[in-house]
Amino acid sequence: MADISPYFRFNFNDKFMAQEIIKREGTPEAIKYFSEHCEKLTNYGYWFLLSTLWVSYTGFSDIELWKKLFSSDRSQRQKSIMKPSEVKEFNYLPYFITVYRAKRPGEKQWIAYTLDLEIAKRFAKERKVNKITKYEVRKKDVLALFLRRGEKEIIVLDENKPKFIEEIEV
Repeated sequence: MADISPYFRFNFNDKFMAQEIIKREGTPEAIKYFSEHCEKLTNYGYWFLLSTLWVSYTGFSDIELWKKLFSSDRSQRQKSIMKPSEVKEFNYLPYFITVYRAKRPGEKQWIAYTLDLEIAKRFAKERKVNKITKYEVRKKDVLALFLRRGEKEIIVLDENKPKFIEEIEV
């Protein structure tokens, strides 16, 4: 229970939504359901469930929908979207952050990067690509840091914010 947001308060509507999302977990239907019903959630419930959905399943889903949902102006974002341990690690990040992306073949849009070159290499192998792109991004342009999948993943909503550094052959 130590890694729970200070904003968490039990709420029946949040519980009901979580149960409905769990029924759709691992499919694109989960984020669609969330999008259609998220106005019923508390601010904490919104950010927590959105981040949980992202970490749970993002495979070939609608990036524009994710951007829209992540761009919400609801309050309590940082301490609700990230676990306290993630907030702590986020706070340690430098002003300029080096990030990597192993792009899928034909991929035109993305919002996720990794802080770890070795993880990017693993993704390159899984995606059967021979290049990793290295970028630099300002910390203030990073929405969140997720450590839950062991990917050291950061989210940057504006594709113009990360600045290209180089391509690395793998």
